[in-house]
Amino acid sequence: MKKILLRTLWILMFVPSLSWASHIVGGEIEFYPTNQSASRFYVGLNFYFDQANGRPAAETQTVTLYFFRKSDNASMGSIELPQTTRKLISYTNPTCGALNADLRTLFIRYSSEIIINTQNFNDPRGYYIVWERCCRNSIITNILNPASTGETFYTEFPALVQNNQPYTNSTPKFGELKGDYICLNRPFTFDFSGKDADGDSLVYSLTRPWAGYANTSNPEPVARGSSTYPQVIWASGISDQNMIPGPVPLRINRQTGILNVTADKAGLYVFAVLVEEYRKGVKIGAVRREFQFKVVDCPQNFAPTALYRETGKTAFYKEGETLTIKRDQSKCLDILITDRDPNQRLTLRTIGINFDDASVSANPLTYVTKSATDTLKAQICFEKCVESRNNQPVIVEVIVADDGCPQPLLDTLRIRVFIEGALNNNPDVVTNLTNNRAAIAQGTTLNFNVIGSDKDNDELVLEARGRGFQLNQVGMTFNNATGKGTVTQPFTWIPPCNAVGQEYIVDFIVTDVACNRQVKDTVTVRLQASPLPNNKPKVSTSLTSTAIIDVPLPAADGSGSVVFDVYSDDADKTDQLRLYAQGQGFNLSQYQMKFDEKTGNPRLTSRFEWKPNCADYAAMAGKEMVVHFITQDNSCGTNKNDTLAVRMRLGNLPTATNVEQNTPNVITPNGDGKNDCFFVEGISSVACGPQFEKIEIFNRWGKLVYSSIDTKFKWCADGVPSGQYYYGLKFTNQTIKGTLAVIK
Repeated sequence: MKKILLRTLWILMFVPSLSWASHIVGGEIEFYPTNQSASRFYVGLNFYFDQANGRPAAETQTVTLYFFRKSDNASMGSIELPQTTRKLISYTNPTCGALNADLRTLFIRYSSEIIINTQNFNDPRGYYIVWERCCRNSIITNILNPASTGETFYTEFPALVQNNQPYTNSTPKFGELKGDYICLNRPFTFDFSGKDADGDSLVYSLTRPWAGYANTSNPEPVARGSSTYPQVIWASGISDQNMIPGPVPLRINRQTGILNVTADKAGLYVFAVLVEEYRKGVKIGAVRREFQFKVVDCPQNFAPTALYRETGKTAFYKEGETLTIKRDQSKCLDILITDRDPNQRLTLRTIGINFDDASVSANPLTYVTKSATDTLKAQICFEKCVESRNNQPVIVEVIVADDGCPQPLLDTLRIRVFIEGALNNNPDVVTNLTNNRAAIAQGTTLNFNVIGSDKDNDELVLEARGRGFQLNQVGMTFNNATGKGTVTQPFTWIPPCNAVGQEYIVDFIVTDVACNRQVKDTVTVRLQASPLPNNKPKVSTSLTSTAIIDVPLPAADGSGSVVFDVYSDDADKTDQLRLYAQGQGFNLSQYQMKFDEKTGNPRLTSRFEWKPNCADYAAMAGKEMVVHFITQDNSCGTNKNDTLAVRMRLGNLPTATNVEQNTPNVITPNGDGKNDCFFVEGISSVACGPQFEKIEIFNRWGKLVYSSIDTKFKWCADGVPSGQYYYGLKFTNQTIKGTLAVIK
């Protein structure tokens, strides 16, 4: 990645191997963003090098381009570019190169992607890029001292930041030029145009080439900023108006960039074109583009000739006449081709002036003349759908080209022909629906076919349109279809509830699209849907009572859940049912309640299961929770739902305080079966609340006389005397202590 150093001149100087070299043909500088958000830009020099007459040592591997500000010609930096492309340019007719061995031009591109600090390029008058080099071809005819005259490559571009926003602009991109030469006293055209990626307007004008400040003693100087670079000096008889002299001096079309000239003096001529770039009528940039043409005395070459003669006539067709092809006649014309030059390869092509080029063809496309008197025959044929419209003739150009040098010579035969359109029968569309009417019950299915046909076997398009509604909104299905001569497509309707109670009108349209005639036929059907008689569905459970369910506490062994089945039934056994549940004020998943929604025909069964965890129990202790079980059928009336509410109540979690209240303080182990042992009722085995860990009993001297981890422990004071004892009931969150009197 190259980086331009802004406001600081960065120059990598190099010394050419020769002090001067006559090698420059022309070229231009291109500059455009590649990723403007990342400040990345392409900069390139397209350089044309005379390989035949130039000095090979003048070709360098790098060039240095210089950036300047237009308002004051201040330097903005420089960039060294490597050579990235090198190839010999071709002729329009590649075989012509052998005829002019001293006209060989290399295309050399120097280019790189660079990073620019765009904030430094915000001057509203813009900027320019310059590269200078000496010297030109010594054999150039139209300027003085060409071997000592340099060339200045120059491109203007607008500020890269305008109104504090990035401003996107690309210089025009130019295609690779051809190496064609000009024949004396023969019209010559050449495409010198570019394309603008931003859609800006390009205006072309001839301008005098710039010599700049390069010379034989300093062939590649450090470029200097300037508002007026020195120009070349024209030779005697040459001016800005006739850079290449002749009966038609060099001209350029301001809009197309096409050059044309008829030269009457041999030589090598240099010229320059200014390509100005306009956006919304304001000039925003410019590129100076140079090149040179060689004018030579070419061997005589006759242009080919294309002729047409109607069957039965002796005179050839004259441009401006109008032929007629009737609907029952062949749509082919026989074209006669001649060329006074033997052994010429001729090519034929056709252009539709007021119709599609692809609708006319030629056969064969190439020919080789054997003698100067050869008359070759080609046939051009119009496709079936080509016909005169609005009473206007069809216009076709038949262009025959030879393989002459430097460019093919052409002859164009423009033929006007009135082609009668073929007779066309209207297409027809029908359905196999009786009387094109139907009334069906909601939820049932209506099927019928739509058939389009055409006697002419033309291409057909079949489509359906609902009047005031979309088909899919009311359960109708129909896919547009195409066919040739006939097309059949099924229509299906399964009315949903929203389609009940009104009439729907559907138009089926078949269109004959052959030759864009757009002839149509329509058939209309009227459809209605009525509601089905319906029994109300019923929801029930496997619970034996409708009373409130006391939800058991979560047990340490994993038990303690509510489980029952829920059923959905319907006397209409074909109905589609839906069975689902809703918590009153809560979501079932919020409390890990499990219930799978079911759909299908009766009967539906789904199990409800709830095993509350301690957190749920603590949050909802003492409260009721209501779950609604709902069933719904697919009927359209109001009698389609049933709901059953199941109420569940959560008790309070046990506490250590409850245990303390149930603890005795006296036992009489005398064997009478009454109060013989010490035990505690109400120690919970549930997984929630305080968890029992153990019981310990001590005598009055602190000696442990009993210990157990069983919640159902019993101590009958075996082996100990009467007296005062002390116990400790240890739970996870506290220990309950007390005294126990043993009386024997």
